[in-house]
Amino acid sequence: MKTIVAISTPIGAGGIGIVRVSGQDARKIADAVFFKKGEGVGQILLENPLKMTFGTFVGDGFADKGYAVFFPENKSFTGEDTVEFYLHGGVRIMQGAVATIISKGAVMAEAGEFTKRAYLNGRMSLSDAEGVADMIGAESSAGIRAAYRMMQGGITSKINAVMDDLLTILATLEASLDYPDEMEDEIMPALEQALPEVLARVRALAQSFYMGRIAKHGMEVVIAGEPNVGKSSLLNALVGENRAIVTDIAGTTRDTVTARAEVGGVMLNLTDTAGLRDSDDLVESIGVERAKSALKGADVVLYVLDGTKDTAPEELDTDGKIFYVYNKCDKAGFSVKTHGDNVYAVSAMSGQGVDALASAVASIYQEGGVSDGDLITSQRHVSALKSAILSIEHAIAHKNDTIDCVLIDLREAYSSLGEITGATATEDIVNSIFTKFCVGK
Repeated sequence: MKTIVAISTPIGAGGIGIVRVSGQDARKIADAVFFKKGEGVGQILLENPLKMTFGTFVGDGFADKGYAVFFPENKSFTGEDTVEFYLHGGVRIMQGAVATIISKGAVMAEAGEFTKRAYLNGRMSLSDAEGVADMIGAESSAGIRAAYRMMQGGITSKINAVMDDLLTILATLEASLDYPDEMEDEIMPALEQALPEVLARVRALAQSFYMGRIAKHGMEVVIAGEPNVGKSSLLNALVGENRAIVTDIAGTTRDTVTARAEVGGVMLNLTDTAGLRDSDDLVESIGVERAKSALKGADVVLYVLDGTKDTAPEELDTDGKIFYVYNKCDKAGFSVKTHGDNVYAVSAMSGQGVDALASAVASIYQEGGVSDGDLITSQRHVSALKSAILSIEHAIAHKNDTIDCVLIDLREAYSSLGEITGATATEDIVNSIFTKFCVGK
């Protein structure tokens, strides 16, 4: 593969910018552009691997003082000889450094090509590489923890363990085809025990996707209730700014308003909705329908009621967990009616009780006991797991049929699981993953 180069820090003026070079000619190119005072061209970086060397980068028409580090192939991220230059982070300096290195024989790296080479050179699995992308894109502490576990090989380890067990079962079944009389009575009872155990482990991984999605993308929290009960005020109190318009006029909110707030390490994706009521106003009625649509996709619903009035909540069409939030607890005549668990008293205007409510919502994730565990956060991964589950279930249901039929199902399950780690992934799958990376990573 050709030697590649790219800027690895965000484009724009900054104190430091990093230019990364990887490939068999990386050190030769570095020796042609980077000089240490009094030592000239040559063995500077080779003699000081993994150490920052201060010197001068001499580009085409410019020069800059900075540092260079040489990573030998067995110690580098990509599994190839790699050199990183730490220069002043001006746009012109970064672009000039890349242009100079290209003039010495390198080519511009494609999106995600450094990480792709790490995968192709066996430095990480495909799912580990996806963890790298998730680390870069993480927007909450929960997202960072889940991405770090995946980047460190947590998911790969669990998938490989299941694949190893499937491989043992496959090898035993295939051997029984050659010695049916000797092995059939021994294999089938063992199969009846082994396959359900494998299936349970795959299902557990797939089921972690619910919490994994929340860790990566945040919890969908919809604020609902009748008009003029303080829904928009509650949204503003939760995010700490005036995100939604607040007036005393019922029906002010006619469309969904969204905002985000990180609470206890979990990102809450908050949606303020139009007041739930029948209306002859065309625009307001559209807003009510959008509110009902948002409820269906909610993880949590904050059903807001005016605590100074004797009103009961409506039945909601939602699978989300409902928190009954009695607003205006700072007003005279306030009282709380019991509606089961998760009843909270708040004042959206003064902020009283709002932090406790937010913490209670975030605790749904925290109390799941998954904050430090391995979570499936990728739709690609959960699709592969579901495919494997169907294949294993089919194998169990037809275990009394011919061994050939069971083998087909289990091979399909093995292949589906291998798509996650890359062991059986096609070139199209690999390419589609790395094109989503930024250039320079």
